[in-house]
Amino acid sequence: MLVINDMKFPLDRKYYTKNGAHMWLAEDNGQIKLGLDAFASEMAGFLTFFAVTSEEPNVGEAIGSFESAKFVSRFYSPISGKIVEVNKAAMANPKLINDDPYSAWIVAIEPRDISELDSEFIIEGEEKVSQWIHEELRKMEEE
Repeated sequence: MLVINDMKFPLDRKYYTKNGAHMWLAEDNGQIKLGLDAFASEMAGFLTFFAVTSEEPNVGEAIGSFESAKFVSRFYSPISGKIVEVNKAAMANPKLINDDPYSAWIVAIEPRDISELDSEFIIEGEEKVSQWIHEELRKMEEE
């Protein structure tokens, strides 16, 4: 577990970094579960709404949107495939994502091409995740 500024980043999964996506990915019986990471959850604040609007996203396409008191945003798929399950508990109560973003996954995708996980925008490991989060924090300080 990597901890940066009280935000936890489990190292047993990968992270999608393209355009500030802040999604985590975990393989589960041939499917890829996706969720918001601790950085996204922290920056969004208290989540009030989540919706999944896509059934078969391609890499980089919006899967859905979420809202908080601070803003409205979309979240994007790091892999092409078919959404085979939506976490109905997290959709009904988005606060579950704030409480524990790594248990409250959002969707499970059956990937079309597992080699897409080799993208430069999907990272893993303590060193890469740490560098990425520190860079994201630095960008925030400059804004």
